Formats: sequence, structure tokens, C-alpha cells
Amino acid sequence: MVTMKILILTHNIAGGMIHYTSQLANTLAEEHEVVVIAPRGVKRETFQPNVRLLELDLGNIVKNFIKNTLIFTRVIRFLRTVREEDPDIIHVNGYSLWFSLLLPFLHRYPIITTIHDVNPHTGSRQFDQTIARRLFFWYSDALIVHGEWAKKQLSVSTPIYVIPHGDYSFFSTCEGEEVAEEVGTILFFGRIEDYKGLQYLLAAMPEVVSGYPDARLVIAGNGDMGRYMLLLPDESHCTLINRFIEDCEIPSLFMKASMVVLPYIEGTQTGVVPIAYAFHKPVIVTDIGSIPEVVEQGKTGLIVPSHDSAALADGILKLLRNEPLRRAMGDAALRKMKRDLSWETVRGKTVIAYKSVIEDRQCR
Repeated sequence: MVTMKILILTHNIAGGMIHYTSQLANTLAEEHEVVVIAPRGVKRETFQPNVRLLELDLGNIVKNFIKNTLIFTRVIRFLRTVREEDPDIIHVNGYSLWFSLLLPFLHRYPIITTIHDVNPHTGSRQFDQTIARRLFFWYSDALIVHGEWAKKQLSVSTPIYVIPHGDYSFFSTCEGEEVAEEVGTILFFGRIEDYKGLQYLLAAMPEVVSGYPDARLVIAGNGDMGRYMLLLPDESHCTLINRFIEDCEIPSLFMKASMVVLPYIEGTQTGVVPIAYAFHKPVIVTDIGSIPEVVEQGKTGLIVPSHDSAALADGILKLLRNEPLRRAMGDAALRKMKRDLSWETVRGKTVIAYKSVIEDRQCR
């Protein structure tokens, strides 16, 4: 087997995107040399020792974009680091404006970019994301997306590879005591954003509580809860953890849950489903983006229409009232994760994409 030197670029320091980046880097490093360039302060815990992680001053967020661009030595240091590493391929994990403006200086290397969101999320900044997106489409030799729906949304001539998101089973092996399911617990997990449709889940809760009095909603994630506070059920039926959730807290949240609900009204794919699967939990998702592509209707979870609180309530009650079905779905979810979302599968498909990009570049 011919090994490659792979340089992965990320503009994130924590959260789901670093979970994805670390697990991708770890699996690739089993067979290839992998270097990751990340912003200073990146959480290193989930990266394996055989992944070389370099922290640099990057313009990854608004408050340091201007500083780390005007201090031109930091731009030069980034470009010099890339040249010194001299990778066979550069894999950019998610587009950002700072990286996009430097793409013309990196074009000597084959570049492949993972597009996690085919469109900017509702409620997010549009201007910089639109510019970055166009530049990455222009300069990338190929793109990776996490579903067939996502591929169809990208009207570009650039080659597009559909590769699964990958599993998050590493959470299930974290140190800590086994926690029992708290029957009736409905988990909404992740950063509070407009596109996640939390208001529809909250609107469903009165019907859920009426039909299953022991139901309790757990909302865990940071973000602005202002618009949702008046919709929250009373404390006996709702627990709000409105802050960043540390990695060590994640296993307990998912083990306690009876199910995980994603009432999204917009989006492409998510890492929450693989986490739920890792803990044997069924999911209820909406028919948005490529998310239904990783859910087997009636087997690993339920797919309901978006913007539909009644459908959410019906789905939640169906699972709460039928423990054998819930258990069977959880077991099927774990099997699906191991079969279709394993990092071994992701590695194989990603390496095929790398080799194709490198060969195409050599031919040109």
C-alpha cells in the first residue's frame, strides 16, 4: 500500500466539527501520515497520538479575522507551514472565509473540501459564507458531501463524492459509570440555532405530556434561548442545560434518554444521529436535507414532516408507549452505525477520493 501525506485544515476548536475532524484524522492516520492545522486552543483530547496537530493563529472567527490577516506574518507563517509539510493532498474540513482567501496560494496542491452544509443556515451570517463557498467551489479539485440530497443541491462541475458522516462511537467508550435510562426522557442536543426547529418540539410537548405524564424534555446546548423561554414546559417536564456541553457530559445525557429528537426545519446532515446510534437510542428526525438518508423509517427511528408539531408529538408518544419497539430500534440503530457509518468505511471511500483527485491533477 502506498501511503500519502494528508494535510487537514480546520477552523474549529471544539464541538461537533472537531469531533468529526479528529475521528477522520484518526482513521486516516492508521494507514497514512496525517497532519492537522487548527486554530490555537483546539481541543486535543480526541486526536490520537499518531496525528500531528499544529496550532496556528488563524482568522477563524470574526474577532480575530482582521487581526490575523493584518498581522501578515501570521498569514506567511501559515503558508510557510503548508509548504514545509508539502502534503500530497489538502483536505479542508468545512469552508471559511480566511482559508478561502488563501486558496490561490495553495493551488499547487490537490485540494478536496468537505461541505457539511450546502447552504448557510437560517439565522447565520450569509455574506462571508457565500463568498467562501464560491471560492472553495472554484479552487477545490473535488468536494465531499454526506448524502445524495446534498450532492443534488450543488450545481457545480467539480467532482462530488458522497461519503457517510462517520460514527461517534468514541463517546460510548469514554471513562465513567454506566447510567441507566430515565424512561420518558426526550433529548434535544446541540447548539441552539434557528434552523433546528426547537419551537416545534416545544409546541408538541403539551400533547406529549397529556398522553404520557412522565415525559420530560432535556434541552442541552449553548445558544440564545430568549425566543423559546415562554414555550418551555414547567420544570417537572423540562430540564434546560443552556451552556456548552463538555465531551465528558455527553455519554450521561444520551444514556439517560429514551430517544433523541431532531425537529430541524433546515439543514444538510448532523452528527447528533450517529451519537444517538452509538448509545442504542432511536431518533425522531424531520424530512430535511440528507438526514433521513441515515435513518431507516420504523427501524432505527421515525421520520416526520418538518414544521409539524402534531407529527412530532405522535412520533414521541409512539415510542414512549412502546418500550419493546424503542429497544428494538435502539439495537437496530447501533447495528446500522457499525455497518454503514463506521470510520473504516469512511476511510476507504475518502482514500479513493484522494487518489482520484491526485491522479486527475497529475493528468492535467
